[in-house]
Amino acid sequence: MATTANTATAADQAKAATDQAKATADRANQTATKMAEEATRRMEENAERMKEFSSSMVESTKAGSRVAVDNYETAAKSVFEMQRQMAGTSRVEWMKDAAHTQIQFAEDVTNAWVKAARELLK
Repeated sequence: MATTANTATAADQAKAATDQAKATADRANQTATKMAEEATRRMEENAERMKEFSSSMVESTKAGSRVAVDNYETAAKSVFEMQRQMAGTSRVEWMKDAAHTQIQFAEDVTNAWVKAARELLK
């Protein structure tokens, strides 16, 4: 009878240990689940912040580039006007015509470049 009582006590202890292990595992799973959910939430928040940062960086870069294009266009117009004035001082007619043709070509290329740049920066 003592052996049966020892066996019953050992079985009860084993069951208690198993129940305790299951409870510990359940708590660990719950903790791991909460940690994973928190990590996922933080990652989503960080992804949203990065998206906003990237968007503002793109807009800032575009704004700076628009200013650069505007300044380039203004400078080019000034250069073309100065070249026209210089060409107008020539006494040789064919030289004036050649200079005006070259200036017009450069102006057309510049205008096309500026238009394309502005389209890209919209």
